[in-house]
Amino acid sequence: MALSFLLFILSVSASLTAALHNTTAGCNIIRPPRDGGIRYRGLTQEQIRSVQVLPVDYEIEYICRGNRVIVGPKVRKCLPDGTWTDPSLKSLCLLPCPRVWTSLENGRVTVVPSGPSVEGTMVHYSCLPGFILMGRNSTHCTKAGRWDSPKPVCHYDRNYTGFIH
Repeated sequence: MALSFLLFILSVSASLTAALHNTTAGCNIIRPPRDGGIRYRGLTQEQIRSVQVLPVDYEIEYICRGNRVIVGPKVRKCLPDGTWTDPSLKSLCLLPCPRVWTSLENGRVTVVPSGPSVEGTMVHYSCLPGFILMGRNSTHCTKAGRWDSPKPVCHYDRNYTGFIH
């Protein structure tokens, strides 16, 4: 009897401590990004369908369908306060654009933002001294995973003397 009472007191004490420190038993299930899913380590499909809360320190991993790539946090961890890591950073599954556009023979390429070339990425081109850019000086990666203009080339400038005019 005394042992039961002691266990009850410890249970109430742990609950009060959790409430005072704003801790929970875990984190609510979160939704995967569009065109993506979540890898739950150690859980069966049946458990995944029935679980509502995952324990503190549990990690989930986002996976993307097809050839899409994850942009943003790939892994999230359940924190003691009942939230997931990096709540302000979105995780998206986006189509990549061909990488060949991110290099330019006899030229320079600036990719904005840095990282994988996905929807919304801009590429700016310029040529080295003695070369002339033929084509547009920038291109944009579209939602369809294609660049919106042909890749430019840097042609040798026959009139280049090496001097600045």
